[in-house]
Amino acid sequence: MSDTTQSYVIEVGDDQVGVIIKEAGESEFQFHAALLAYQALEGRLFANPLLAERAAIAHSVGRRQIRRSRFGYGRRAA
Repeated sequence: MSDTTQSYVIEVGDDQVGVIIKEAGESEFQFHAALLAYQALEGRLFANPLLAERAAIAHSVGRRQIRRSRFGYGRRAA
């Protein structure tokens, strides 16, 4: 068991979207959103930084797909 706090910045592309923190004695990292667009991940727990980064990337991709479908981007003409 570690007696130090660990933290990592989570980036998606060029954006710093959040930070994960593992407090002394805890087993998981908690996500803290730095951008409003990533608020959905706020408070989620991750076993390691890689899983947090993957979740942030997946969230980013999901947001782009919703935005495209809402405005009709990427649709083929019938």
